Amino acid sequence: MPEYSYWIIFGLILIIGEFVVSGLVLIFLGLAAVIVGGLAYFGLLNDLTWEITLFAVFSLVLLAGARRFLRDWLFGRETQGRTSDDSAGLVGGRATVEADFVEGIGAVRYRGARWQAQSDQPLKAGQMVRIQKHDGLWLTVQAWSDNVSSTDQEKDSEQ
Repeated sequence: MPEYSYWIIFGLILIIGEFVVSGLVLIFLGLAAVIVGGLAYFGLLNDLTWEITLFAVFSLVLLAGARRFLRDWLFGRETQGRTSDDSAGLVGGRATVEADFVEGIGAVRYRGARWQAQSDQPLKAGQMVRIQKHDGLWLTVQAWSDNVSSTDQEKDSEQ
């Protein structure tokens, strides 16, 4: 079997392997191997050192250049803030006040992390709060009991 056929077979195996792994990496390595096999078929390459070198160069160029554009096209882009007020999934979560709020500003602990928070209500240390809004590193919170009771009242009025 001619030498170029090994490159083409190797490339096809990598391209098929992309369907199993699905990381958008193997397809570019496979394309680079097919390109090197094609160059060897047309007699432009006849030295294994150059074949391996060009395989590495083509792989890096395809990975760095095309992967970025194809990944956005295949998997979509995450939109920031304009379509969702809660891109991190924090709104509605229950947090604990760490220290008394002073002039509407304080800190809460949510899932082990400390967050800066603001509220229009006086909040005391240890009190449970519901996250109303997430804006960058700031959370807007409300006392847990007030929000639960108003939600229950809304449900009762709907029925």
